[in-house]
Amino acid sequence: MDGGQRGELLVGVYLDPVRPLLTLGKPQQYDPAQWVDYAARFGIGAAETEALIRMACDPALLQADNDSPEVWAPVHAWRALGQLRAEAATAPLVALLAELETDDAAEADLPAVFGMIGPSVIAPLAGFLAAPDVASSVKGVAMMALKEIAARHPAARDDCVAVLARILETVSTEDSLAGGFAVGTLLDLHAVEAIDAIRGAFARGAVDDWVAGDLEDVEIELGLRAHRATKRRRANMFFQDVEDIETARFPVAMPAKSTKIGRNEPCPCGSGKKYKKCCLV
Repeated sequence: MDGGQRGELLVGVYLDPVRPLLTLGKPQQYDPAQWVDYAARFGIGAAETEALIRMACDPALLQADNDSPEVWAPVHAWRALGQLRAEAATAPLVALLAELETDDAAEADLPAVFGMIGPSVIAPLAGFLAAPDVASSVKGVAMMALKEIAARHPAARDDCVAVLARILETVSTEDSLAGGFAVGTLLDLHAVEAIDAIRGAFARGAVDDWVAGDLEDVEIELGLRAHRATKRRRANMFFQDVEDIETARFPVAMPAKSTKIGRNEPCPCGSGKKYKKCCLV
């Protein structure tokens, strides 16, 4: 099938007002506050939820050619679902997390999408995090979603903290990276009440200190310790300068604006990740 035939097939599957999302192409804004208002611009509403879910999870679109606008259609679809607070999208989008383990756009967007949908996503995310054979990196994205839910719905914060604490109570030493992500998320939520679970996980060796630092770093950030009693063993994701705990987290090098890069191509920053999971975010 040539490109024209394929494009006609894709357009034929989706009807207005969802169909224009196939031609929008790469989003220009990555801050959720600046996403396209899909309801205002295209008249997309709750009646389009089913079509948007289908578009967000469509394998033909997710694996479309990097130079085609269609490859970005799922991104627009899940953003629209978030704006609609479409609870019906929860199960398919949670399942999509595992399928898109190497998709940087999903990693960047889906936590915010789940945050928009709200507290109803907490239980499905908890089940997802407890499932066997979920990659640590994917668990990290799901934990970011819990942070987003807590930030957007403060009344749900305690439930999000409880899920993360339960993870630390059961995480294995073989999955210490997930333990590190859980600790890092609890730090973002300033969850002092989870300190016993945090200390227990560190004591079992179930927390990778590259992610959020060692226990002393954690206790300092939570206000439970004034100074380190020992020398830090190594630098980590949060504290790139071992003498400076104020170093900004997750530094990224943005590519030049003139560089044309596909979602599924290697990032020019040299990270080894795909662009959609690195400097695109």
